Amino acid sequence: MQPAADGAPRRGTSSSPTTRIGTFLYLGTVFWGVSIGLWSVALPFRFEQLGLPIVEYGITLSVYAAGMLLTESVWGLLAFRLGRPGRIGLIGILVGAATLSLGIVTTFLGFVAVLAVLGAVGVYLAPLQRWVSLSYRGPGAEGSGTGRWSSTYGLGLAIGAAGGALGFVELGFLALSVVSLGFLAAAVLAAMALPWREASLPRPPVEVRSTARRLATRPFLVALCLVGLTFIAYTFATNFLQYYSTVIFGGTASEAGYVLGAGRFVALGAAFVLGTLVDRWGPARSIPAGFVLFLVGSLGTWASRSYVEMVASTLVFFAGYGWLSASLLPLALRSMPVADQGTAIGVFGSVEDAGLLLGPLLFGASWAAYGPRSIFPVVTAVSAIGVAASILVAYGRGPPGAVPAAPGPPIPPAG
Repeated sequence: MQPAADGAPRRGTSSSPTTRIGTFLYLGTVFWGVSIGLWSVALPFRFEQLGLPIVEYGITLSVYAAGMLLTESVWGLLAFRLGRPGRIGLIGILVGAATLSLGIVTTFLGFVAVLAVLGAVGVYLAPLQRWVSLSYRGPGAEGSGTGRWSSTYGLGLAIGAAGGALGFVELGFLALSVVSLGFLAAAVLAAMALPWREASLPRPPVEVRSTARRLATRPFLVALCLVGLTFIAYTFATNFLQYYSTVIFGGTASEAGYVLGAGRFVALGAAFVLGTLVDRWGPARSIPAGFVLFLVGSLGTWASRSYVEMVASTLVFFAGYGWLSASLLPLALRSMPVADQGTAIGVFGSVEDAGLLLGPLLFGASWAAYGPRSIFPVVTAVSAIGVAASILVAYGRGPPGAVPAAPGPPIPPAG
C-alpha cells in the first residue's frame, strides 16, 4: 500500500490499493457463487427428471465434497503461488470445461465423474481469496473480513439459487449450465485482474513437514472440530430442503429455490453485520450463539406443520450459519504464523468439505431408511453437540484461541 504525502496509508479512495483489491476480490467471489448456485440448486431436480434415485443424488454430492476434501489442503499449500493471472486463467479453463459437461451428462456415473473434477479443481481459488479477505484491510479486521467474503460468496449463491430453479424450469439444465459457465468466466477474469503485487502475498512455505507440525496446535484442531459439525449440519438446509419442501408441504421446484435463496441472503446478511461483533468480542466467544441458532432452526423445522413455519425456521438456521462463517476461520488462524495461513485455510476448507461429504451420506441414508422427517433428529443432535462444544471452548479454562498469539517477525512478500 502506497503512503500518502503525510506518511499515512491511503484508504477508501477510488485509486487506493485497498479499494482495487476489494473490488476485484468481491466481484470474483460473487460471480463464482452465482455460477455454483445456478447448477447446485437445480441438480436434485435434474436427477428427478432423469429418474435417478435420491440415494444416487446423495452419493454424487459426497463425491463432489470428496474432491474438495482431497484437494483443498493442496490448493491452500499452493495458495501464495497462485497469485498470477496466467495460472488463474489456465486452471479456470479446466473448471469451465467441467461446468459445461455437467449439462451434457445424463447418467449416474457421468455425474460422478464430472462432479469429482468440479470438486477437486473448482475450489482452487478459495484459500487464496479467503486469505486476501482476511488480510488486505489490515490487523483487527479478520472477523469482518471473513464475514464480508462469506456474505459476498453467499450473495452469489443466493442469486444463483433464486435463478437456478426458475432457469431449470424455463430453459432446461443444459442452458442453465451454459449460463453458469458465463458467470464462472466472469469470476476467473475478475481474479486475474486483481492487483496481486499490491496484495503483498507472503512467501510460500518451503518445508511441508514443518508446516504440518506448526498447524497441529490445540486451538487449530479444536476449531476444525467445530467446523466439521457446522458443515455436517449445514447440508441439511442446502441439499435436502428442496426435497423436503416438495415432499412434505407440496411446494414446487421454483418455491424451493426461492426459500433456499432467501436463506442464503439471511446467512450473508448475518455474516456481513455480525463480523464486526466477532472482531469486538473475539471469535471463541461468538461461536456458541451460531450453534444455538442452528439448534433453534432445526427444532423449529422439525416441528413445523405448515410451509410458512418451515420457511421461518429455515431462515433462523441460515442466520446461525452466517454467524459461524464469520467466527470460525478467525478462531482457527489466531495462532498461525502468516506464512502458514494459506495452508491452514486449505486444511480448514478440507474439513468444511468433510462435513459436506458426511452430511449428505447421513441425511440421505436416514431419509431412505426411515422417511423424510427422520433427518431432523440427526441435524438436531449435531447442532446440540456444537452448542455444548463451543461453550466449553468459549468459557472453559483457557479457551483455545481466546488470546492472539504474539506476532512473529515480519515475513517479506513474494517477489
